[in-house]
Amino acid sequence: MIYQLKVQLKHTRPPIWRRLLVPGEMTFAELHRVLQAAFGWMDQHLHTFYMTKVGGTARLGIEIGNEAAGWDGADYDEREERIGQWFVEEGDRAQYVYDFGDMWEHDIVLEKIVDPVPDALYPCCIKAVRVGLKEDSWGEVQAIEEEMSTAELTANVNVALAPFQRKVVKEEGEAKKTKRAASKGRVEEVEQDVWKTLFDQALAYRDLAPWTWMDDDQIFAVVTPDGESLYCTVIGALGQEYGLVIYIGEEGYACLQDILSGTLHPKDAVFKERALLVSFAPRNDLERDDKAMLRKYHIPVSGKQLLPMFRSFAPGYYPWFLSEQEAAWAAMALEQAVVVAERLRDGELSLALSARGNRLFARIAERREDGLHWRDGWVSRPKAKKKETPVLEIGTDELEKVKALDRAPLFAEFSIAYVNKPIQERRWERPYFPLLALAADAASGVILHHQVFRGQLEAKTLQQSFLEFARALGRVPSHVRVTKEHGPLLAPLLRELGVNMSTGPTPRSDEVRELFEQFAI
Repeated sequence: MIYQLKVQLKHTRPPIWRRLLVPGEMTFAELHRVLQAAFGWMDQHLHTFYMTKVGGTARLGIEIGNEAAGWDGADYDEREERIGQWFVEEGDRAQYVYDFGDMWEHDIVLEKIVDPVPDALYPCCIKAVRVGLKEDSWGEVQAIEEEMSTAELTANVNVALAPFQRKVVKEEGEAKKTKRAASKGRVEEVEQDVWKTLFDQALAYRDLAPWTWMDDDQIFAVVTPDGESLYCTVIGALGQEYGLVIYIGEEGYACLQDILSGTLHPKDAVFKERALLVSFAPRNDLERDDKAMLRKYHIPVSGKQLLPMFRSFAPGYYPWFLSEQEAAWAAMALEQAVVVAERLRDGELSLALSARGNRLFARIAERREDGLHWRDGWVSRPKAKKKETPVLEIGTDELEKVKALDRAPLFAEFSIAYVNKPIQERRWERPYFPLLALAADAASGVILHHQVFRGQLEAKTLQQSFLEFARALGRVPSHVRVTKEHGPLLAPLLRELGVNMSTGPTPRSDEVRELFEQFAI
């Protein structure tokens, strides 16, 4: 297919722009060369691309850069990424930046996608307005601009593009339109628009307002066609946040039970949940991407009506936008939540009765020849996993090196926990919560060691972090106090090192962690 792009050099008055036709299979590296020729640049400086709108959804500047020139900070390599992968819908946008000194910024907008014309050569320019600027000009417009008409300039641009031109053959079935959805910044084909289905189901659920007669301890299950169990609870009875929480699988259900029993504090749940949240909020609470998706599906964002917002929760990660698979799960859960809520309201169902013993009421999907069908059923409550006895996770050589250190008559606190300061290493990646390991003198409160890193809160992480503390200290403390939760995980290592261990609060470490969350950038 052929992509019609309008490219305008920013901050020029009157504007300098080109309308180009380029093949969708062209790489961004090739597009760079086309833009150099079209605007008369000399390719003497660095450059990069930023995608700012993909699949109709605003993005946070996904960078597609020139790694061949040593520019290794980009999210993607321009030699591997193709125009058609990123420009999907009319109005999708990018920015091309050339010369990081002068910072020439070019806005690129996809105007339309058309079939190639037989025997035509691409890329080509169909309109060029005003001559480009001189290299290293800092904005000085060339005098030749006054002497060249648009038609003459367009012809000259096509002469400059001649080395890159070729015929493009229309492939079989290429013109057939496919619906696509944006996922993690990259756009992939899907059989149906799950996002539209998701929004339709969310609005139906919102209008029903089941929180007016349901409580968050009324749990029911939705079993997907692929056998994934989604444990659902309606929120909003207290009038604080309205929506549906969907806990995924056994891991999600265990977290839900910990929250309901009080063993997991709500402020810590964000670090451990495996769940999807469908909530309804005022438009001012929505992020830019949320509003862009609403507009894409023609849902008004003005007025006082609460608007749907979707977030994915995963252990160790910041709440993020849904993947395509998660969107499909959320749509199914919302649809069945409406069915369950209406039957509860009308007295046709009692979750209290069906939840007796070890069973939960469920809506179960079945695939048949004529499509998807749902039926009532019961599923066993997931049993709490039996905790495995922690073992030593450290290699012999590493352990012996620490054993060789001197012993110190020191009583230390040692703790490790997630901190609510999410880190996003690359623009398109999901942010994660870092772990903060802290060791403090239990008597004086002096911080002896700290370490911020990415990882999962498990036995190996705890044991490795304690070794880092000992190596940094240059000695092994004689006594360590750790939290009750972490004691069993550290015990195998501390026994090997001959360190006395007690469990209890770690107030010194907690104070520092709170300060870190308040003031860390």
